[in-house]
Parts: sequence; structure tokens; C-alpha cells
Amino acid sequence: MSRRRIAGLLIGVVVGSIATGASAQTDGTAAESTTSTTLDAATNDAGTNDAGTNDAGVDGRYRGFGDGGGFLNLLPPGQNSGVTSATLGEIQAALAGDGEFPAHYEDQLRLYDALVQADELTDARLTDYFKDASFGVTNDDIGRVYRPHDDVTVIRDESFGVAHIYGRTRYATMYAQGYTSAEDRMFFMDVLRHVGRGRLAELIGYSDDFAGRDRDTVGSSPYTEADLQAQVDELANSGPEGAAILADVEAYADGVNSFIEEIATDPTRTPVEYTLLQTAPQPWIPEDAVAIATLVGGIFGRGGGREVANACGLQRLRANLDGDADAARTIFDDLHFVDAADSPTTGSDVAPYALARPDAPDPAANPEIDCTSLVPISDASPRTDDLAAGLGATTSLLASDGRFAPTVAFLDALARARRDGVHLSNAILVAGDRTAAGRPIAVFGPQIGYSAPELLTEKDVHGPGIDARGVGFLGVDLYVLLGRGDRYAWSATSSGADNVDQVLLRLCDPAGGAATTASKGYERNGDCVEIESWEHVLDAPATALAPEARTVAWQVERSEYGPLLFRGTLLDGVPIAVAEHRTTYGREITSAVGFKQLNDPDYMAGGVDAFRRATGEGIDYTFNWFYVDDRDIAFQDSCRCPVRAADADPTMPVLAGAGFDWTGEFLDAADLPHAVDPESGYLVSWNNRPAPGWGSSDAEFDYGPVHRSLLLSRAVERRLAADETTEPSVTRADLVAIMRDGATQDLRGVEVLPLLLEVMGEAPAGIDARVLDLRERLEIWADGGAFRRDADGDGAYDDAVAPAVIDAWWPRVVDAIFADDGDARAALDLGLGGLDNPSGSAGHVVRALRPGDHPFTYAYCADGCAPALWDSLATTVGDLETEFGSPDVADWERTVADDEIHYATLLAGMPTIDWQNRPTFQQVVQLETGSDRPEPSDGDLPTTTAAGAGDAADGGGSSAIGIVVGAGVLALIIGGALLRQRRRRRRD
Repeated sequence: MSRRRIAGLLIGVVVGSIATGASAQTDGTAAESTTSTTLDAATNDAGTNDAGTNDAGVDGRYRGFGDGGGFLNLLPPGQNSGVTSATLGEIQAALAGDGEFPAHYEDQLRLYDALVQADELTDARLTDYFKDASFGVTNDDIGRVYRPHDDVTVIRDESFGVAHIYGRTRYATMYAQGYTSAEDRMFFMDVLRHVGRGRLAELIGYSDDFAGRDRDTVGSSPYTEADLQAQVDELANSGPEGAAILADVEAYADGVNSFIEEIATDPTRTPVEYTLLQTAPQPWIPEDAVAIATLVGGIFGRGGGREVANACGLQRLRANLDGDADAARTIFDDLHFVDAADSPTTGSDVAPYALARPDAPDPAANPEIDCTSLVPISDASPRTDDLAAGLGATTSLLASDGRFAPTVAFLDALARARRDGVHLSNAILVAGDRTAAGRPIAVFGPQIGYSAPELLTEKDVHGPGIDARGVGFLGVDLYVLLGRGDRYAWSATSSGADNVDQVLLRLCDPAGGAATTASKGYERNGDCVEIESWEHVLDAPATALAPEARTVAWQVERSEYGPLLFRGTLLDGVPIAVAEHRTTYGREITSAVGFKQLNDPDYMAGGVDAFRRATGEGIDYTFNWFYVDDRDIAFQDSCRCPVRAADADPTMPVLAGAGFDWTGEFLDAADLPHAVDPESGYLVSWNNRPAPGWGSSDAEFDYGPVHRSLLLSRAVERRLAADETTEPSVTRADLVAIMRDGATQDLRGVEVLPLLLEVMGEAPAGIDARVLDLRERLEIWADGGAFRRDADGDGAYDDAVAPAVIDAWWPRVVDAIFADDGDARAALDLGLGGLDNPSGSAGHVVRALRPGDHPFTYAYCADGCAPALWDSLATTVGDLETEFGSPDVADWERTVADDEIHYATLLAGMPTIDWQNRPTFQQVVQLETGSDRPEPSDGDLPTTTAAGAGDAADGGGSSAIGIVVGAGVLALIIGGALLRQRRRRRRD
């Protein structure tokens, strides 16, 4: 069913429920439960963080709360991406060109899209492309003012509809957090808590697709309701600090439930999906936050976990090389780039984390699997179809049955992030002594994909123990996860450090019988430990779109190492099971400490050291964190990274319980990659390798000599070099332009194409003239920066032929170099998510063509690559003639529409925008005033903190929000979670 047909159905279903003469809200917020035209007296200077007022009316406390000024941000498409029965019709009319969108539905998307065509970027013009992210609201921009609770006031600014929360008590502040999130996107919050439990079909009704999503969740993060309750109980019993955090979670839930109660009697404020489904949201409970956290934590805040795919791919490669195991392993190690000395890094200090095969591995540590024997534990487990082909365990997603097409497409986009691992977050930070103003600049943000509803929601929050503005993951946004404090800001990119292993359990019979692949126990230190198992039962009700109720059940099995994925045998016939061993499994709530601290102005008075402690010690998930204030720039990795047995190969499955388990130790924050005010004068990250010596996980294959981060770092270096004989002059606009240019460049054209053309040399005699034409066009395109953009906004790419050529030629380039070497291409497929991912395969192509000081061990293109490359380009001519239906090279044009970004939407639709590889929440920061933050420590982090190290009495204690906070979002980060482009080329 098309989106338009579903929209029509929705309108028909809900139109009768709209009260005659009712005034629907269109600014992304619901009518307040208690309105107020005045706020409490300003007492922030006395430390109470109340909002202020004056005799003339409301005072929005603009740039109050110690705001140092100089903060901009953007979160497209807009604050109001929830849909009611009234706004659905407005959106459909606007998409058809017959009206305007509801307020704040796509207003930030327009700014985001406009940057592609921006010319003459200056600091003064940055507000054409970003919004003011100061604390508070100017008095002439106050929109709605209301009090969802007696002790808190909320102002929605008129410009963008962001909620500014001013609380007198901790409880009321967190209550308002829940209330305002529900106002903006209640139905999507409901979707997420159901998906987090593997029970989406119980909300929407049965379809093969929704059941597939539920199976996916159960397979990666199997938790019972008792498990979720246990995490809440653990928090409550962990001491005063934990109890205070739980109070925050409960206050948030109370705020959500207040909104749920209000919409029960007001259909104009009810999300249209509930009207369609003829249901209503159930009360929000603390376990919902845990469910959402486990969902995102289990998918995104992780790295590694592809050992079985590696082992099976290596077997295939060996077979293709006539059983030559040494050659197969050499190729695998070549392409893995586990510790490439010439790979771009964010920091320059060595951070050793050995993840390469040891020189003399114990053969007992990594026994060989019979890949053909592997069978999923149940339908909830990953498929094994592709294991023998070396392509990895993919998720089990069934074909759409057509009834939920828009929602299916939306969730498909989220699922693709898990399968493909596309990362697009980036960060550029320049030290103050290199800038015109003498203070550091940061342009940074996460890329969590293009979706409506948006997964992140923005808040400006002020209450006891919290002064912060930024974004949080919907449903767990008690704290700002990425954003700013009074005189500092922070952000993150995904790191993908190796915190997940697939391990082999030798099966046994707890009753003492002979072991089989069906045995219910596994060997552990000489004992036979019983496997925990249960049925996950899904009861899908009849709904308006799924008239038949369905009940399905899937078997779940779990060990102390984590959930079981497969059963099978080793090559010698020994029965085994494969378990996923993740350091954060069952620990989703422990990352809350760091997020609470980042939001606490007293704690963060400690400056860089406080930032490093909050992220490096307080957060378990694997991310690169970045920080800027008026004087310092810094980055710090977070990861609960395990120390592994020294004699086991970490890239292959390890036999558990036989002396090769993790040692029980984890890297300290000081051992994780980090940097403070580097000598280079800048920091750059685009999900590249964080530091020299930091080994690639078993799933990371793109830390080679070419990475998309070079698009940023080389441009920053050129800009800094221009100032070497003059006064520093770098501005915010300079860094925004560098980010914008990198976002619209093709990495292959910038970093690989010049080398390809050089290696090819002179054309062979008698070659098709069109091949020479393509070569010339490619050379001109590369010399001009290899942009894929419509700079003048005329609807056509500035250079349209070259992008079409590189898209068609690239897979043939990779084949020309690698496909004849025992199908080395299969090894490439192990970790790259496909050969069209240029940040991965670009590095392999460059290494093969330009060995330099770090050559491959195996000889690819042993007879020279030039002939094969010319042949591949000649073949591409035929490909392009077929694709475009013309023999004329001038007709082979890639259009803007080919690459444009299509938002993943649930129901209402969203305008498309030009392609750009750019964060979806982005901050531009340069402080306007200074502060008295302490100097960063020279050595290890101090063990004590500045003021406010965790006073439980104010409710700011430790860590429940990471519950949510922690887990989730960040991962999304971080990655391209919902990126959906028409051709789905993984391109930079």
C-alpha cells in the first residue's frame, strides 16, 4: 500500500474524531495542563536555578545560568515531527504543494539543506544555516508558556518550538522532561519501548515485518520483564545515589503519564497512529527506559562480534586457494588492517590495544567450526545462510506483506544500520591559539540518520544539579546526551572498539549422558553448566490494519557468556554452541554516571579533567568523545574493553571455559585513546582509528591508509598552514565550510582516483575513444575536488558525468585488483558491508597500488594492475551505455535526484534534500567569554573531582540515565542509523 493511500485511510478514520471547532496545536506541543503568563522570581544567582520574571511579563532568561555565549546547533527536520489527526492533513497538502507544513515540522531541515548551496560563508551568516543554541529564550521569541507541574515552567520558543525547562525542584524538572517528550513524539516513544522488548507487533498488530523486528531484538538482546525489573531493583538498592537516580526516572515517567491522561480526553492532541489503531498508550514505567536502552545498546554501542563470519569466510578463501591455509590467512590479515601504521588517527599518542593474531597462538584456543553444521537456536537467531560464503550473520527480516509499507520502510532503515555499520558522525576542533578570536572552535555532531519522527529530541533544561542544552534519545532523555553546558560543549562519534566476542561453548549433558548438538549444558572449568532457556511469546492483537490476532513464540537460550546464537559442531564433530559475549550485556544502566556528570555545572567546573573522567570512567559504551571550552580542546574514548587471553586469536571464535576466557580486567580510562590540546592544533574524527597502536576489532576492516577523515584533516591542515606567516585567522565559518565541503565530496575521487589514473598510465592502442573521454572527465573532476553537489541550485550536479562513472567503475576496480586472488573479494566482504563502502575498500585499493613503506604481504596484481584497470574501465563503458540507454558519454549523468536523501517516515512524509554526508545533530561552538576552569592535568587523571562530584541529595547522583542515555543514543550516533538514499550506495 502506498504512503498516500495509507494517509488517505488515516484521514478517513480520524476525521470523525476531531471535535467540531476544536483548535488543534500545530507547533509540536499540546495545550498546557496549566497555563501561566509569569514565571517564578529569578534566583539562579543564589543557586536555585529557578526561571525569572519581571513586571512586564515573562522573562525567558536568555543567556542566563552562566551562559558563556557562542553556541549554535541544528537538529533537522524539526522539533514537531509527531503527527495528529489535524496535522496529518496539513503535511499531505504541503507535500502536494497545496499548503504549508505545520509549524516546526521541517523548518530546521530547510536550514540543513541550504548549506549545500551556501556561498561566501561568514560568521555573520552562520545563523542562516544553524539556530541560536543559547540557554533560555529572548523575550521577543517566547511562544507558549505553561506549567505541566506546579514547580516547573516550560517555554516553547516561537522560532523553532524547542522546550526550555525551568524547574524549582529536581522532581518537577524531570517530570517536565517526560511531559515535553511525550508532547512531541508519544507514539514513537511507544514504538521504541515495544521494539526494545521484542513486542512491536503487540502494539501495531501482526505482520511478518514487525515479527521480524521483534525476532531481531530477541536475538541480540534477550531480556525478560524480570530482567528489566532486576536492573531497576539493582539501581534502587545500590545506595542513596542510585535511589536518587531512580527517583529521576520515576519523575520522568510521571510526566509522560500526565500527558497520556490528558490526551485521553482530547482527540485533537492524540497522535494519529493511536486513532488509526483504535488503541491508547499504556502507562509509562521505569522498565520502559531500560527496554529502550537495551535496544540501542545491544545494537549500536558496541564493536566486534563477527568472529564466526571471519572464520567461515577464511574457510571459503582457503578452499578457493586449493587448500593453501597460509595464503588465505595472509590475505585475510592484509585486508583486516588490524594495526596499519599509516592509517589516519585522531590522536597522536600511542594507545596499545593488541587485537592481532599472536605470533604463536595456541591451536586449542580457536578450534575450527564446521560452518555447514551451524543452525540458529530459533527463528530469533541470526541467519546462517551466508556464513559459508563469508558474508557474515545477517538479520532475519521477512518480506513486506504490503499493509504497513511506510512503517516497514522506516524500520528497515534502522535495521540496515545494524547490518551495514554505516558511520557518518564527525568532529573538527581547532585550538584557540590558531583562531582569530583566540578561543577554540568546534564543529561536531553525531549522524543518527534521517527519520521523521526524529530519534533525538532537543531540550534546554535548568533545575537543581542540571544546566544543559542539547539532545537525548527519545524515551530516555532525562539528561542531555550530546550538547552544551554553561561554558563548554561535548559531542561524540562512534568508535567501534572491540567489546563483543562470539565464543564457542563445548556442549555437555547436565544429566551425564553423551553430548549432542541438542544438549542443554556447556563445559565451564570442568563443570557442566545448565543453559538457561525460555519461550518469548508474542501476542499480537487484532487492529485496524491487522484484523486477525496472532500468537507466535521463539526459543531463547542464554549462558553466563550471553545469549546463544547457533548450535553445530567443530570440524572434528564435537558439539558446540556459539554465544555472544558483550561487556555491556546486563549493564545498560551503569553508563548513567558519565551523562549525569556532563550535565552538572558544578562537576564540570573541573574542565577537561572532569570531561575525561565523565566519559572515560563513567561510560561503558564504545565512543569517541569530544570537548571544547573557552581554552581547551580534548577527546577521550569510552569503552569497557576486555583484556583477552594472550595466546588466543581475537579475530576468530575462542573456545570458552578452557583457559582462554577474558582475564576479568578491562582497560582503564588512562589507557584508552585520548588527547588534550594537541601540538598539531586540531582534532579530527570521522569514525576513523582513534590512536596509533589501537587495534581494529574483528569487524573493523577500514582502518587503512585511506579514510574519509582525510577529507577533513587535510583541509584543516591547509587552512592552518595558510596562517603560518601571519596572525591566526581561523573562524567558525572556516570550519563549517571545511565540514560542508567534505560532506559533498566523493572520497574515491579525492584520495584514490588520482592514483588510479597515474597507475594506468598511457592508454593501450586501439581503445574505444569513449574510454579516453571518461578518463579525461574523471581527471578534471578529481582536480576540482570530486564534489557531488549542485552548488548553484539549478537542480543538476555541477559535474554530472564523473559521479556516474565512478559509481559504475568502482566495483570493477576492486574486482580488477582482488577478484583473481583466490577471491580475495570475499575476504573484503567480511567486514566492509559491501564493496561500495569507500572508506573500507578505498584503503585496500590504495595499498595494493601504492605499497609505500607498508606493503601487503600477498602480491595482488602480480603482473601489474594497469592492463586490468584499463579493461575494467572499457567494460564500464558498456555498463553505462546500458544504464542510461545511450551510446553518448554526455548522456551518462548522475542526477541530484539519484542521490537525494529520502527521510524514513512512519506515516506523514517529509521533503527530500540534496545528498550530503553530514551529522544530523550538529553544533558550532566558540565561547564568547572566558572562565576560571582549572588547567588540564599533565599526567594521569586525578582520582578526586572538582565541586559537585556526586551529591546524591540533589538527585544528581549517578547513573540511571545512562540507562538510557548511555545505552542508546550513542550508538545511534553514531552511526548512520536511518540514512536512506535512493540508490543506497555507501559513499562518502
